[in-house]
Amino acid sequence: MAAKQPPPLMKKHSQTDLVSRLKTRKILGVGGEDDDGEVHRSKGLAAGFRHHVLRGCHHGIALIMWNALYTAEKAIIRWSLLAEACYFAVQFLVTTVSLVESSRIATGAVLLLVSRALFILISIYYYYQVGRRPKKV
Repeated sequence: MAAKQPPPLMKKHSQTDLVSRLKTRKILGVGGEDDDGEVHRSKGLAAGFRHHVLRGCHHGIALIMWNALYTAEKAIIRWSLLAEACYFAVQFLVTTVSLVESSRIATGAVLLLVSRALFILISIYYYYQVGRRPKKV
């Protein structure tokens, strides 16, 4: 019995490879220009997905704060207050950068920045107060 010969390998033409690659990049939204001259960029996160991530962050911080209410350990309370202060600091920085980039400052945005700065100060104050040693009487 004679061994079967494998079918001959088919080579793709480089032109179709290039077109296929460009179509794939266009669908993915990365690199290159299309026929209209528009430059494709990475699409990143969908608009709705960002809101889900933000709600998730809020739930995480809320759970940390809720559990800190029912504990007597200073270390857990301090870490919770520090996490809260960091969260508000990131919000403050992001809001500030977006306001500077848009070069529009509304009264509501300034009020938001002031309230976040106040929350940061309160969280840090309680963080240090919980960590202090009690005075001996």
